[in-house]
Amino acid sequence: MKTKIEGEKDGYIKVYVTDNGGAEHDLTIENGGEIEFHKCEEYSNNPAKRTRKQSEYGQQARRYAQWTVYRERGYDTVPPTENPDRLVAGLLAITRLSEDEFDDYFGDLHAKLRRHYDGFGVELPFDDADPDDAIVYQKDVYLQPDPVDFDPPVLEQFLDRFDGDADSPAVGDGDIPFDEMDELDFEVEAVSGMHVLHNDGQGNEQVSHGEQPLDRDPDVRVELMAFDPASVDSFQHYVVSNLAYQIRDRFLLMGVKPPVPFRAQGWGTYEGFQSQKFCSLYDEYWSSEATVTSWEPW
Repeated sequence: MKTKIEGEKDGYIKVYVTDNGGAEHDLTIENGGEIEFHKCEEYSNNPAKRTRKQSEYGQQARRYAQWTVYRERGYDTVPPTENPDRLVAGLLAITRLSEDEFDDYFGDLHAKLRRHYDGFGVELPFDDADPDDAIVYQKDVYLQPDPVDFDPPVLEQFLDRFDGDADSPAVGDGDIPFDEMDELDFEVEAVSGMHVLHNDGQGNEQVSHGEQPLDRDPDVRVELMAFDPASVDSFQHYVVSNLAYQIRDRFLLMGVKPPVPFRAQGWGTYEGFQSQKFCSLYDEYWSSEATVTSWEPW
């Protein structure tokens, strides 16, 4: 992926992106993040006439353009819960929670997941949902201080201070060098109620939204496919790992190879799962059992 910011006028930024297939995209991005214009001569304007790969290249170009404007011009153009800087901050904040604090914030999520396997039945907010369908539980997390108000950016500071084997995932063993992270001291301010996403396997999705405690966008969204929490030693570490895998997904979905510490397999984002499952640009990184042949998203 290659980008060039051509100019900026009246709150709009002109960006050119060359995708991993060699096609050039002409985009105009409002400094609040909205993409006002997107043109690519190499691909059809009609989505029905594009291949799955071409459509994915277009989405990668849009995400990478937003990321470039955010990093190079300082505008908050990346959707909040998709921003790797915020995700690193959330990873650090949740790792630092005490056992009681973690249970206060995420005990309901643990209990909901457990109900899928304890034999007492699962209550879902949809009349036509089967608990054996794809069910994703989500909780939004609000952090303080603001993770995008750091220079150098949070992700770069984390990568600079991560003193692990170059081939080792950042949170593989839960071993994060907090003694070197003093300036990256984030706290959980609040968490949302439970969101539930249901996919019936036929392409039909429905979402039930929980309550939001604050009148602003959340920084991080923990999202877990229904699984047996008894299968992991630490649910807290599993949640932290989910954010690490989300960072992996966010770079892949921008058409960029993830930073080395985040090249690990496991469930990250529902959006990443959908792309990895149905688009040949990706291996199935969401599965710990799949064979990964490349970390290049093309």
